[in-house]
Amino acid sequence: MKVQTEEDAGRRRFLSGQFVPFDGMFKDIWGGCLPLLQGEFFPVHPDMGQSRWTYEGPLLFGLQGLYYRNKKQRRRG
Repeated sequence: MKVQTEEDAGRRRFLSGQFVPFDGMFKDIWGGCLPLLQGEFFPVHPDMGQSRWTYEGPLLFGLQGLYYRNKKQRRRG
């Protein structure tokens, strides 16, 4: 049995309800990006229902982007 690696994950799509194989930033087909931890389940999109997810990169990289995006929005508001 082959162990899933982050390099392989870039080519794979995960479905809502499946286990998250490792920590990272994952993006759904509707454009939403979430930090998910190993062992969690891929969530269902709140409006569109079942979704497919792809691996976008390491968890740290994505969290920095979310932090700065939220910081920018708070300044405008």
